Amino acid sequence: MIEIPPRRSVERPDPKDRPVLVVWALRLWMISGALLIALGVLGVIADAIKLGFDFGVLAIDVLVMLLGLAYLLLGAKTYRGAVQWRSSLSALTCVVVAMLLPLTIGFQSGGLAIVLASAVIGLFGSVLAYRPPADRWFKCQLGDCPDDPPVANSSTPDAPGDPR
Repeated sequence: MIEIPPRRSVERPDPKDRPVLVVWALRLWMISGALLIALGVLGVIADAIKLGFDFGVLAIDVLVMLLGLAYLLLGAKTYRGAVQWRSSLSALTCVVVAMLLPLTIGFQSGGLAIVLASAVIGLFGSVLAYRPPADRWFKCQLGDCPDDPPVANSSTPDAPGDPR
């Protein structure tokens, strides 16, 4: 007979233990996602009125909206301590910025420059999520808590380089 193990409840991290860098990373990801969604919706409306539903241009605006939605959904999962989504969202922000940069320069488009600036906000969130305090918190969510780094205390007399 096949024995099925009982389902474990997923432990959610305590908000008090969450470092400030993780909170700011989430805020930046959410701001970036909301801006991308707003720019996508604005682009769809403007292009539909101006061009009369040219699906090539509308597809780009819909893609921008979907990227914003992905930022919001992945950011919410990452904030709850899911490490795999942190790396996925960070990779997504890097790819989006890397692809928008040459497009913005090549087409010399003011609209794409605003979309690029919105994506760069999310990239800053990804950078914050990999800073040492945030990285330590994410690793603890996996159960692999590294030891705290030693704090240099210059008030002890036997500290290296102490003239006493």
